[in-house]
Amino acid sequence: MDLNQLLYRRLSQDNLLNGTLSKYADKPAIFNTEFPPDQQEGWNGKSQYPRISYVFNKQVDTKRSSSGQLTVALYDIMDPLEVEKMEVAIRNCLQDVVMKPEGEAPMCFAWARSEPYILEGNAVLCKEIAFDILEYPAQETTDPDPVMALNRYIKKLFPECIVFGIDELSEYTIPADTPVFYSGLKSIDSTDGHCRSSLSWFNAVISVHLLCPKPSLRLKMMAALHQSLAKDEEIIMFDDSPMVVKALKMNNNADYLREGQMSLTGYYACLKDAFKQPGISGVTINDLA
Repeated sequence: MDLNQLLYRRLSQDNLLNGTLSKYADKPAIFNTEFPPDQQEGWNGKSQYPRISYVFNKQVDTKRSSSGQLTVALYDIMDPLEVEKMEVAIRNCLQDVVMKPEGEAPMCFAWARSEPYILEGNAVLCKEIAFDILEYPAQETTDPDPVMALNRYIKKLFPECIVFGIDELSEYTIPADTPVFYSGLKSIDSTDGHCRSSLSWFNAVISVHLLCPKPSLRLKMMAALHQSLAKDEEIIMFDDSPMVVKALKMNNNADYLREGQMSLTGYYACLKDAFKQPGISGVTINDLA
């Protein structure tokens, strides 16, 4: 399914929205961008309210650390209480849910703001609900891969959790039911180290996100990960070489959807290719006998 289909199914299967929204072609009145004309047969001559439209804007916003914005517009005849209930249902449907559209990176929606206004001479109340789109792209680099090594470490420590890059994601993942870890590579820089003639040394800075809406559980799990890494002092990479935990910082107040609650700096080495002496050519041997 693409993102449009995933969003429609998520909203239309909510019990409150399904039971409250008007119907078009016997389905909840939820539309991408535009509504069908009022005289369209699908309305069956009945009221077109309440109804929902949504639109995606995939323009990256670096200030908000988002990959775009989703705006859900809810329209209803002047009934503020009903609009309020439906807004809560919409936010509950989309907040803290990881969606995996076909051919795209996993993503989730973070509520940004809600703005009400009145249309058609005080007859229709509209509530626009804006969400930031946050993507979690694959972080595989090369061998040895510091992010994949950390993912494997986390999965071994928390086998019951979902770890991006290790576990295969379904179309919907609910972090409230199963906490989700995501490790994002922030930077890699070369550095000096011993055996420079045979090894290349690197510092990798990795941000660790724990997607889980339960604050107490987030704190316990991130503290356990922090303590385990501090005790072990190293992570074994896929080539069996160690990545030394050089720096480790946990910030439980960080936005777990955007920043991650832990920053790790790993120090590791790659074996240089064996140095090959240039071959000797153009040499002849004269028989002196």
